[in-house]
Amino acid sequence: MKKSKRVLGQRALLTPDAATVEEAATLRRRAEVSVREAKDQLSALLQRAAAGEEIVVTSDGEPKAMLVRFRPVVGGKPWQSLAAFRATMPMTPDSTPLIREMRDSGY
Repeated sequence: MKKSKRVLGQRALLTPDAATVEEAATLRRRAEVSVREAKDQLSALLQRAAAGEEIVVTSDGEPKAMLVRFRPVVGGKPWQSLAAFRATMPMTPDSTPLIREMRDSGY
């Protein structure tokens, strides 16, 4: 009974006016496995997720988690080369005036 609901739900989502071609392709690449199956086949499920398939892990027929391909998040300050940093710091025999200027400016 739950299986028929799931199949009917996917058919409804795959109608041409409800989703784009890309979204439909994503829906076709989604699988559901129980927790027990996930425990038994974890290595195979990880390979499938790495290939781009979304795997929903269910417990008692209810979705609990999803395995998806890892996509690193890049953040932080833009990279600056060490040479560019050095160019902002003039080389002088005495760095006292430069340090005082930086200190007094509040960095």
